[in-house]
Amino acid sequence: MKSFQSLTLSLVGTALLFSAAAAPAFAATAQSAAPAKPAVPAAAVKQVDHGVVIAPKVIQMKTAEYEANISIPVISGMADKAFEAKLNAELLQFAQAALKERQVMSKQDAADSKKNGYPMRPHALDISYKVQSVGKLVAFSVQTYIYAGGAHGITDVTYYNIANLNTAKRLQLSDLFQSGFDYRYVLNNLIKQQIRTNPEIADVYSFETIADNQSFSFENGNLVIHFGQYEIAPYAAGMPSFTIPKHSFVNLLKPEVKALLP
Repeated sequence: MKSFQSLTLSLVGTALLFSAAAAPAFAATAQSAAPAKPAVPAAAVKQVDHGVVIAPKVIQMKTAEYEANISIPVISGMADKAFEAKLNAELLQFAQAALKERQVMSKQDAADSKKNGYPMRPHALDISYKVQSVGKLVAFSVQTYIYAGGAHGITDVTYYNIANLNTAKRLQLSDLFQSGFDYRYVLNNLIKQQIRTNPEIADVYSFETIADNQSFSFENGNLVIHFGQYEIAPYAAGMPSFTIPKHSFVNLLKPEVKALLP
């Protein structure tokens, strides 16, 4: 039997040899001082699978001080009703708090601009979501864009991967893999390889290691590791992501996690 280290090295070597995942492109630096809104997914229509329904709740407001366009998911049909109610409440509370903060901050900014004689740049709040899967694995992301009058806005994306079981659970990256495998070693090396082989980003990114709660999603059977703005690269790089092909990680997954995947 191979030792643990030999097995891990074998997995990494196989992944690096056959991986054809594309590294993220490096975005051009914006030159304009005007806010450049990111490409935001359109408000999602109702999506249904295995009895689970995800439908949008839309909130739109516009004043002289700010504009808000909010679309958050409302989930129904999950096996764990208590978890479902708590999740929906948290999503709504997040949107309401972000809206309240923008109302207060934009009003203060307007007062300051009037007092000091400089033009007021209206604030903006855009919240949208994108569904990755519905059913055994309820997976979606919520994107928040905030513009507060500066040179550019800030975008943040939160990823939700929920095991739709009688006792539901929001999965962290560390929850996916069997014990006895150093999944961080495997994923770190795959990400570093993608960075090294892309000259556009090799000298700009500063990646050391993923976290146990690193953002992730499953897309077309592959595992995608996501990073936020400034997390491993400057603002102009946006929000880097790295696609890990299915064959590179599927044997490391817990059986119960495999059973959830579409």
